[in-house]
Order: sequence, then C-alpha cells, then structure tokens
Amino acid sequence: MRRQDMIRLAIELGRPTGIITFDQLNELLPSTTTEPEDIEAVMQALSDQGIILVEGDQSKPG
Repeated sequence: MRRQDMIRLAIELGRPTGIITFDQLNELLPSTTTEPEDIEAVMQALSDQGIILVEGDQSKPG
C-alpha cells in the first residue's frame, strides 16, 4: 500500500471520533510491508489533523 493511501485511510478512521487505536493502526499498516518512514508519516499526518493515538477504545479526552 502506498504511503498516501495509508495516511488517507488512517485519517478517515480517526476523523469521526478524533482518535485512532493502536489496534486499528496495526490492522491498517501491515508490518511486513510498512517502513519506519511510512509509520512516521502516518503519525505526523494524524497529529496534523488533531487525531490522537490511544490504547483500546476510549472517548476523546475532554
């Protein structure tokens, strides 16, 4: 999967709630084909969109 596709999908997942879980991100980014630079780019894009990465299902912090 291309980096831009990974970023787009991660943002689509996180946008409705403002969060994305580690589990969701792990499902989205297959470890066998994802480079560290790809992960960094996705994390930066999520941060730029105000989407936070959380452990498990949680509500967006108040």
